[in-house]
Amino acid sequence: MNSGRVRTDTERLNWLEEHEAYALVNDDNGHWACVCDGMQNVPMDDETCDIQTTFFIEKDRWKGSIREAIDYVIEHYEIYEEEI
Repeated sequence: MNSGRVRTDTERLNWLEEHEAYALVNDDNGHWACVCDGMQNVPMDDETCDIQTTFFIEKDRWKGSIREAIDYVIEHYEIYEEEI
């Protein structure tokens, strides 16, 4: 799915900042995914700390570039919001 809309990198970064649960993940094989399906230990205060994170990433979420991965999740998030 591709809405045909061309986003700027600033728009992509602003979207990620507004939707804090998303993580940008690389599979060390040239593929990128932007996901929020996962688990991590919860930081106990405002200070930075070590965390352990685990993600489940469906095959169709892997994209060939960071921009494609972010655009994919933005488009699917917007479709989900329209259905609510």
